Amino acid sequence: MQPHSSTPRHGGSRQGAGRKAAYGEPTKTVRVPHSLVPVVAGYLAAMKRPPGGVVDGAGLQPIATFRTATAVSVLGRRVRAGKPTSGDDYQEDAVDLGKHLVRDPSSTFLMKVAGWSMRDAGIADGDELVVDRGVAAEDGRIVIADIDGELTVKRLRRTATGWLLEASNPEFADVPVGDKNDLHIWGVVTHVLRAV
Repeated sequence: MQPHSSTPRHGGSRQGAGRKAAYGEPTKTVRVPHSLVPVVAGYLAAMKRPPGGVVDGAGLQPIATFRTATAVSVLGRRVRAGKPTSGDDYQEDAVDLGKHLVRDPSSTFLMKVAGWSMRDAGIADGDELVVDRGVAAEDGRIVIADIDGELTVKRLRRTATGWLLEASNPEFADVPVGDKNDLHIWGVVTHVLRAV
């Protein structure tokens, strides 16, 4: 009979066991509107590190690895908002709309707007925003901001007392950012897409 040992022979920590760090940094729980869950889930899925290491210099997997071209004709003449003119003789080249609207596919995503707080900046309920994480979030830019776990689109303003998320509709209040607020900028709005 062997003597009883106080050291367990099974269980305990094992090398490589446990939950893997999907993003390469600590994570935080945030509240997301139901209508944006698929957008945010897709965005986060694209940000996960693949098994085995780094994909690019930042350690992030690009959102859009492949992009198919959507070429449309470009007319070399401005359209008049007065007397009609023929455009048949002015066709020049073709343009890839993806390249026209997206500076860097690996840092760009789309978000759909819910609400009217940015109406006077030309952003309406139901519009889709082209958002670029690679553009600097400077004073005066329209940004997608996560403040205390809530997502919003607002104009970023620097004031004498700090930062402000400014609405572009007098019916909506601006959001002051205090020392106790947790603010993360997801990206800068570069284009607004709207069906007419």
